Amino acid sequence: MLEFANTRGNPPFFARYAICCGTSAADFSTPFNGGQILYALGANNSPFSYPANPALKMTFNANGIPNLVNGAQVEIWGAPANVPTPYAYTYSLEGQYSLPAKLVADLAYQGSTSRHLVRLVNERFLFTDPGTFSNILFPTPDTNSSYNALIARVTRRFGQGFQFDAIYRWAKSIDIVSYEGPTANTNPTYPLDVRQERGPSDFDVRHNFVASGLWDLPIFRTRKDAVGNLLGGWQVSGILTAHTGFPWTPVVGQCISTRGPQICPVRPVAYFGGAGTSSSNDAFITGSNFPGGGSHFFSTAAPVGFQLPGIGRNSFRGPKYFNVDVTLAKRFGLDRFLGEGRYLEVKANFFNIFNLLNLQPFNFNSPSTQVQNALFGIAEKGLAGRVIEFQGRLQF
Repeated sequence: MLEFANTRGNPPFFARYAICCGTSAADFSTPFNGGQILYALGANNSPFSYPANPALKMTFNANGIPNLVNGAQVEIWGAPANVPTPYAYTYSLEGQYSLPAKLVADLAYQGSTSRHLVRLVNERFLFTDPGTFSNILFPTPDTNSSYNALIARVTRRFGQGFQFDAIYRWAKSIDIVSYEGPTANTNPTYPLDVRQERGPSDFDVRHNFVASGLWDLPIFRTRKDAVGNLLGGWQVSGILTAHTGFPWTPVVGQCISTRGPQICPVRPVAYFGGAGTSSSNDAFITGSNFPGGGSHFFSTAAPVGFQLPGIGRNSFRGPKYFNVDVTLAKRFGLDRFLGEGRYLEVKANFFNIFNLLNLQPFNFNSPSTQVQNALFGIAEKGLAGRVIEFQGRLQF
């Protein structure tokens, strides 16, 4: 696991400082060295000819302390003395029933429970900070997760040139952290107490529907002449995907106290209620779920001391998703020219064939989730529109 492997970067091997996430304290929008991407060319093809990363130090004084500039703080990685093995229980129950017209119906339950999953904890938040270190990062196996889903499925076996499969899933995934890496990707706003971080997973989707099908077009299918070879034997297949939105967490530009440095941003200390629950594109284009702005619905006051958040992690839902992909395909036999089993397959793939607008999910601490931002509750971008792809494959 990468988090444990990072202990290789501790002194006396080398020391790292100011190597993480960017330099803009406001929004982490600027990368690396003083807001500029740092690059350099080597003197030759040898990797040893490139200059050392200025955020790493390979030299130490007689006491084993890295030779850093005054005021520089070293990043340290560690691990608990006893790390339990993460484990997961999975369980399921399924019933299947044959129906007329080549149909098969399934009804199933699927679930899982995971224990001792790892989250990355900065120990500076939990203990008195001497000011010597920029980060003291410990992969800590104290998080759990659970997943429960009801799944209904109807399948039609291939016959008369047609088949389809339709699956509906009603599910809920709950965890404390959905990503075990550092920085804001983990969506943390109160890591001092894992109970306050428990909520829907970042990837949780409550309702999900997927339908796929294949149809052998009947036109000219039985003709053996040139017209049949050219226009007959085409197949149309498609996938329809629809699901409700991903969860997101409102944040305010305030900080909460810890035993070391403060944590920013945080969840609001109070939610006044009354926000809309529409998942339509219009709601997330106009911001109509939060008329008048986020400050009408949430407190923007700074937490007092160790005051707990007033709302849960991932307590709101983002834009829904709907998409249809279609493929038109045909095989041209080449047995007469290249021998038995040779053919040319051509395809036209239409991704998002109806060019429907789907909005980008909300990322943690983006303008869409910042209560005081004018873009609060508004999607910043749309996902890809229609894409057409042509393929050809020769089997010989």
